[in-house]
Amino acid sequence: MSGPVGVVSWTLCQQFADYPHRMAEWIERLSKFFKTVDVEPTLTRNIVIFGQAGSGKSSIIDMLAGSPVAKVSNDASDDERHSIPHEDGNTYRFWDTNGLNEDQEGSLLPPQVTIRNFLEAQNVNLLIYCIYEKLPNLLYVNYDLVWKIIFREKVPIVLVVTGLEGKDDMDEWWHENQKTIEEMNVSFDGHACITSSKGRGYRYEKKFKDSARRIWKLVKEHCRAEPWSVPSEWPAQAEKEVKEYMVSYSLCCRKFTH
Repeated sequence: MSGPVGVVSWTLCQQFADYPHRMAEWIERLSKFFKTVDVEPTLTRNIVIFGQAGSGKSSIIDMLAGSPVAKVSNDASDDERHSIPHEDGNTYRFWDTNGLNEDQEGSLLPPQVTIRNFLEAQNVNLLIYCIYEKLPNLLYVNYDLVWKIIFREKVPIVLVVTGLEGKDDMDEWWHENQKTIEEMNVSFDGHACITSSKGRGYRYEKKFKDSARRIWKLVKEHCRAEPWSVPSEWPAQAEKEVKEYMVSYSLCCRKFTH
């Protein structure tokens, strides 16, 4: 497994210094949800939405459902899943994780579990990485750990950027940040620049409705019909690769700061 690629800053190294002990709590919680789900028809597709607290994950689910259904909380017991039928005949089950618990600078709060628990999750059709307006410093680290290592690059991943109601053209965000994302060696199968808020007095209602269409378009285009399931031998291997990744990053930071 090759080490992380990207521009290393002193601040980012500080944020990542304790990362060998800091995989996020959402890993354990999401794993428990998959274990409790009954087998449903093959037309049900599992979509995992992840990202920092406050990135708009719950608001996206409310927007797609057409009414408030998702709780807004950072309590570990409040993770939820929401099955939303669509006119295409499929039911999309959105896994509303309560976040990687990142702050606005991208640092992660201490976890209490290992990656092994998360890898027991089964049948994932799509990953949605949700961020709020600002490009997190650790975007590529989370991308590497979740998509490259945990899901072995086997599940489509898309980026959704929320909080853009103030822009005349919400797609302007992508044009402003695309080069930086490419320099991080991060690549998404698709992206959507949206607002998940109608605003005071419904001043952004038109953008809100357009945003819902954008998300559904993204989901239908990139959600695979056949889910990916974790092979029995993979958890132990992934755990090893996560450790190698973190060691590589730590050595890189040490070299930079000395």
